[in-house]
Amino acid sequence: MANDKRFLDNRKYGHDDLAPIGCNDCLGCDSCCHGMGDTIVQDPYDMWLFCKNMRVSGGAQVTFELLISEDGPWELSYQDGVVLPNIKMVEDGRCPFLNDKRCSIHPIRSGLCRLFPLGRAFLDDKIDYYVMGGRYGCERHSDDAHMVSIKEWLGYPDIDRYEKFQISWHEIKTNIREASSEISYEEYKKLQEKLLDNFYKIPYKDNFFDDYERRVSRWKM
Repeated sequence: MANDKRFLDNRKYGHDDLAPIGCNDCLGCDSCCHGMGDTIVQDPYDMWLFCKNMRVSGGAQVTFELLISEDGPWELSYQDGVVLPNIKMVEDGRCPFLNDKRCSIHPIRSGLCRLFPLGRAFLDDKIDYYVMGGRYGCERHSDDAHMVSIKEWLGYPDIDRYEKFQISWHEIKTNIREASSEISYEEYKKLQEKLLDNFYKIPYKDNFFDDYERRVSRWKM
């Protein structure tokens, strides 16, 4: 990691640490909301948070099927060998939730949006965070960025359970990628469908983490 140009300061952080990521409410910048292609992948927590807080006309709850429909804001794509949903950029390449240079769903924004300009590495039972630099980080990031705790920056009420979920979800995706070279295409296709059925299509209960852990206990590749 020494002198890695992807990282601003070549340091690793825990969620209780302070990092130079404060940006004064982005100062009206929306660069990170443009040109992201299919990279803003949505995990099950993102879906739960979005569906819990959003309603369609008439008050009905948002569903996974609605989100990935032709007119929905998500789409399915291959992400390093796993079929997962991502935010679908509109024709000019911007996020569909960008409104007048501001995020219209900021309180329930996606995990990857919350994370930026941080990166993270999964190491067994912990997550290390890094401040991304250069073209990987925030183009408006300056030397006078103020220090903010990573836990505060991410804004999750229970950061410990959230990180536990992320580690588990990362392991499931890794296992699917590794299995892809050992099973037939038809078996791999069924496995992908099973992943979406188990972790996305069935609505989550109010306590996401408890419900997710029950689903993990039933998950068999």
